[in-house]
Amino acid sequence: MRNIIIISALLVGGCSYSYYPVVDLRASGDKAQLYDRDVMECKSLTLRANGWSSEPRFKGAYQRVLDECIKGRGHSVIKSTLWF
Repeated sequence: MRNIIIISALLVGGCSYSYYPVVDLRASGDKAQLYDRDVMECKSLTLRANGWSSEPRFKGAYQRVLDECIKGRGHSVIKSTLWF
């Protein structure tokens, strides 16, 4: 498990494109403490699910899939923000 997290961090950290959804952590309840880990894992899953290596080809699709992954883990996504 730890190796997956380290590999995910290296894979996602190397991207010039990063996306972070704005989440209401208070609404996430007990899952709020897992938010950073969930974002890192969801980014890795989103890239792998779409066959991307490190740079998403369709940024809108990447955002939607990442948002759904975060929501699926019990977090309340309020707004999307882009960081270039």
